[in-house]
Amino acid sequence: MSAAQPAPSSPTSALSSAALPVDITGTPFSIRGSFFAVSAFDDDMTPGVYLRTVRGGVRNREILRLRVGDDLLPSVEVSAGRLMLRERGAEGPGRPAAPAACPASPTPASGVRAEVELTFSGRGRTLIRVLSGTLTIDFAVRDRYDVVLAESERAWRFVDSGAVRNYRLELLSGAARFASGWDVEHSTDGRLEVSAVDGPALLAIDEFGSAPAASASVSPGVANAGGHSALLSFDDAVASAEADFDRWWKRHGAPAAHDPRFEPTARLAAYVTWSALVPAGGALRRESMLMSKNRMAHIWSWDHCFNAMALRRDPTAALDQLLTIFDHQDEHGGLPDHIDDAGVQFNFAKPPIHGWTVTWLMDHDAVSDGQLAAIEAPLRRWTTWWREQRDYRGDGIPSYNHGNDSGWDNSTVFGEGVPVQSPDLLAFLALQESALGRIAERLGRPDDAAHWRGRAASTVAQLVDGFWTGERFAARHTLSGDRIPSQSLLTLMPLALGELLPPDVFAAAVATLVEGGYLTAVGPATEPPSSPDYDPDGYWRGPVWAPTTLLLVDGLRRGGRTDLAERIARDFAAACAAEGMAENFDALSGAGLRDRSMTWTASVLLVLLDTLGAPEGVTGDAAAASSTVTAAPGADTAAAGAGARA
Repeated sequence: MSAAQPAPSSPTSALSSAALPVDITGTPFSIRGSFFAVSAFDDDMTPGVYLRTVRGGVRNREILRLRVGDDLLPSVEVSAGRLMLRERGAEGPGRPAAPAACPASPTPASGVRAEVELTFSGRGRTLIRVLSGTLTIDFAVRDRYDVVLAESERAWRFVDSGAVRNYRLELLSGAARFASGWDVEHSTDGRLEVSAVDGPALLAIDEFGSAPAASASVSPGVANAGGHSALLSFDDAVASAEADFDRWWKRHGAPAAHDPRFEPTARLAAYVTWSALVPAGGALRRESMLMSKNRMAHIWSWDHCFNAMALRRDPTAALDQLLTIFDHQDEHGGLPDHIDDAGVQFNFAKPPIHGWTVTWLMDHDAVSDGQLAAIEAPLRRWTTWWREQRDYRGDGIPSYNHGNDSGWDNSTVFGEGVPVQSPDLLAFLALQESALGRIAERLGRPDDAAHWRGRAASTVAQLVDGFWTGERFAARHTLSGDRIPSQSLLTLMPLALGELLPPDVFAAAVATLVEGGYLTAVGPATEPPSSPDYDPDGYWRGPVWAPTTLLLVDGLRRGGRTDLAERIARDFAAACAAEGMAENFDALSGAGLRDRSMTWTASVLLVLLDTLGAPEGVTGDAAAASSTVTAAPGADTAAAGAGARA
């Protein structure tokens, strides 16, 4: 998707070669390697388009509100490297009053509407080009020590204590007008109006700590035709981002879209994963994929596994996503709950699905012997940690201290209190032990391989003996041993064991999955709709989630139920096509819920699509005529505005 070379006299001709089906009320605009993102919020309290930070450790993510002409919510066009904002005119949203410190902008000349384009460069630079009309920037002043000041007539600084960062704005071309208010010890507001005069205006915004970059070093137009300019042009930044996404799409997205009807959805998924990457720095020791560049701008210790799987065609990138959490494994073998560039949090854990992930990568020829040797010891220590640190009864069965440890925060399994012994935990440990056996075998250590295979078999026996009721698995209270009366899908997750379960147990558990009402037209509900505890938007008490869907699909396929696995995969892919990369989905209506730009949803979709061939008779022409599963540009609905900040 590389951009065409623009004509020097016409910056607008640099528009991307292909627009993406992105609605920034749900999916933020960003690029690989940037800690900036742009989102639109359409609620009554704070409507507008905002430049935001996705750094860790911040209180306030919104930095600047961008008003295009008189429109707080302008029309939007997104390509991988460029966000285009156009004033709608009289039919657009309401026009709020300007703060007293800065009079409203004059109405543009008749027939002239504001048009603004934005891109990012590096980890901390935003470039905004005003092609026509005026862009009004409102500084998001909220905290006691926020300061907005003029450094000169063409440069301004924002000491954003809520974002724990400083920002410098420099006007490189065009005209600007600035005003701010002051109250004893902090700014009360701030506004910068940037107008195109005799050509486009260009504004550079740089994030910094104690010292900004020495110079903006940006050209307002295109690069010198002879290639001798030391200045980076706006169009160069766009072209660089779009070329990078094009490579990403061709490697990780396009090969998965076997069914052409799903290609627009796969393209959105590829964009969500690509744009969520941030560079090494701070607590991040390698390039890492955030869970989202909405509010969930962290990396949790099971989410990253699914992102690694989606990158299997680049084993180095896949292993980086897997190891980004293991970089912080502690001296006991434990893994943090989540990390970001600002720090590491160990209060909770996450389920040990990492061995399952490594096995999957091995099955798909996506990991080398050297990589297996690098992950083996950390994986062994992580497996041992659960046995040594969470075995409260001395029976060899570890416990979850909270629903957060399982990844199923509010599952009904934890409705009566904690600690809890849950069958999924033993299943994941068995898969991890099995993975260690396969690693040892591949690395030429048969005795170690036999040891770990034996451990896995013992763990499966322990699971069946202690948690199988004859129809399903059941969790139990750790200290009393009493069975917990929960219908949560969590108790059926041992199906992820596939062929490692006894055949009769596997068959009976599958029957419960099917006959118990878990499988809807969207996918596997985390609480069956018939349950009295079912809640359509109840997080882990009803909605369909990507990670659990993939775990079940993989286990069903390995257990011989490929028919059921494919049905679930297609249903979930159709939900993503209709609603985008939502955090979870209403199990009955299919509506996308909560965060609308989750990388593990995008990654799971790409993995599932990769397993689905195009149905017989479906061609590119048929795809163009199909309206049942193709994601239209408006599919990522505005209804997610509040959810994007939840």
